[in-house]
Amino acid sequence: MPRLRSAAILTVCALLLGGLAVLSIADPFHLRQARWFTAGLVLVTLVLLTSAVAVLARRGLARVLVLTLGGAVVLGWATLVWLTAQLTGPNREVSQVIDGNRQLVVLEGGTYSIDPVYAVVVRASGGPFEQESVVYQGPEQALAPAGIRFVDSDTVEVRTSGGCLFRSEIEPATLAADPVHRPLRLGSC
Repeated sequence: MPRLRSAAILTVCALLLGGLAVLSIADPFHLRQARWFTAGLVLVTLVLLTSAVAVLARRGLARVLVLTLGGAVVLGWATLVWLTAQLTGPNREVSQVIDGNRQLVVLEGGTYSIDPVYAVVVRASGGPFEQESVVYQGPEQALAPAGIRFVDSDTVEVRTSGGCLFRSEIEPATLAADPVHRPLRLGSC
């Protein structure tokens, strides 16, 4: 009976962490480090599920098989996380405007393209729970935005080098931008 109770406790913990992993995938608060929270929560969930099944298995070959299979799945997940982390290159901060505890930042990306790609994000707070939300994503071959500013406490403005003006409303708690501007080609407003 203690084995069954231990397995049930491990399974309940795994289900709770799995629910938190689903919440971090949904990312309602636009956390900048949400992908790392998701990766860590899924990893711990896999370890807990492997432990629960290993506790249920009798000693011997069945337990070794469960632990080997669980270890392979955990190793596969860690490898997948590492490989996807290699695909996202570093973004360089070009400029920023600070308004209280919020920042409007122009980022230069485009690790895998010839020309840099510029984006404007709004950030709030700091540390592991720092929020970040995209406001503007420029097309390839576009120049960096000519100006960014906070119009008021809930509105930001991006002026492109081509003269286009984009405004977005920012929801204070979740930092959701509405609308997110993504022009498809150069010169389109």
